[in-house]
Amino acid sequence: MIAHGPLVDQLVSLMGRNREGSYATQRKRFFELRAIACDLKERFGLQKWDNLRQKHVRHLMTRWTESGLQTRSVEQKLSLFRWLLAKIGKPNLLPRSNAELGIEPGRRYTRQGNIISNEQFSEVFSKLADPRIRAMLLLARYLGLRFEEAALFRPGMDWQVDRVWIKRGTKGGHARYLYLYNEHQREVLEFVHGLSSGDRGMIPPEVPTFEKWRQYVYDKLRAAGMSRQDGVVFHDCRRRY
Repeated sequence: MIAHGPLVDQLVSLMGRNREGSYATQRKRFFELRAIACDLKERFGLQKWDNLRQKHVRHLMTRWTESGLQTRSVEQKLSLFRWLLAKIGKPNLLPRSNAELGIEPGRRYTRQGNIISNEQFSEVFSKLADPRIRAMLLLARYLGLRFEEAALFRPGMDWQVDRVWIKRGTKGGHARYLYLYNEHQREVLEFVHGLSSGDRGMIPPEVPTFEKWRQYVYDKLRAAGMSRQDGVVFHDCRRRY
């Protein structure tokens, strides 16, 4: 399989203009789509994404479904491929749903969520010395932000008086508005605003990447009694919201 070529070069340019999702999401998206680009170049000699046709899509579908991949892996590849098709203006090359392709949803492994009581939340909160981690917990509990959304939230840019614009770190890269409905939410946002590192959100300037920050935060949360072993995780904070 070739490592470079016009399709890959076009992909690099395309992704440079469209940076939805976290750094980890972007990285995974690039490697998966690069593999698709190399496959199509090797099989068909395809030189431009604009020339992508139904026969190319059929080839990819056959390759994925007959290669022994788990259904969840195929679903993931399709999701990333749909992202590409939307960006190049050819979303209709794939049906909107996987069911139309004969792919049933893969099994999801989930844990039953908990609603963290005020007492539990206060106990964990009191053990955290880092105000940025405290801010992330408050964003989750009172505005319903996921971990990545809270880490990348920029109050100076994303807070608009009576609503909050969530567009970084969202699941699937889908931005959304959250409307404020009580004064306590505004108090949380004021607190968070004083800690923001501009475009980096809650990630301090001395921490080089989101992944480093994630590891640091989870270490602190585990020490404070918030982990799977403790039966309560960061994501559970959202359920109160």
